[in-house]
Amino acid sequence: MGIVAGIALLIVTFLFFTSGATPATFNNPANALSFMRENGARLRVIGYVAVITLSTAALFVAGLASALHQRTPTRATGALYFGLAGLAGHTLGAFSVLAAYPWLVATAATDQVSAAHAYVAVNGFTMATDSIGNFFGGLSTLLAGWAITATPGFGAGLGWFGVVAGVVTGLAGLAPQVSALYLGSFILPIVWLVWAGYTLRRMA
Repeated sequence: MGIVAGIALLIVTFLFFTSGATPATFNNPANALSFMRENGARLRVIGYVAVITLSTAALFVAGLASALHQRTPTRATGALYFGLAGLAGHTLGAFSVLAAYPWLVATAATDQVSAAHAYVAVNGFTMATDSIGNFFGGLSTLLAGWAITATPGFGAGLGWFGVVAGVVTGLAGLAPQVSALYLGSFILPIVWLVWAGYTLRRMA
């Protein structure tokens, strides 16, 4: 499941960063609504693939926590619950793309002013859910990586990578305006999911 989630997240990342959108796009209601109207199909695909990513990642987090529980029960439990909290935040964001964005585009066709005002609220909500997802997801990865460093069979390299990825992703949740952290919150989890997922599969 980690491998599947990592590949799905890679697809989401590719579709998003090749869409031509910039931070300025979503900071301006008129530009954002125009982008949504012109890229509706791409945004729907991103939303659906994000749901696949999150669904498989939930199973991965549960499986990883179970594998780590016997040796490091506290860290494993923290990784599980923080991970589920982070996934819940990202899930709210994904369904905002699937449900709220088409509604905003439809509203803008008849009432541009109301749609612009509504977009400001929706964008604030999705930014908050993304920050929640990154912060708690980062804590989960940090704890899982720390637990892996104390658990034979996983490899210290994976464990310390998880610690670094967790710190960067968690900081991205607290400071989403920092471009390097924001980019890291996409790239590092891809490597983490695939590497840890492969390791779990190999150990099984």
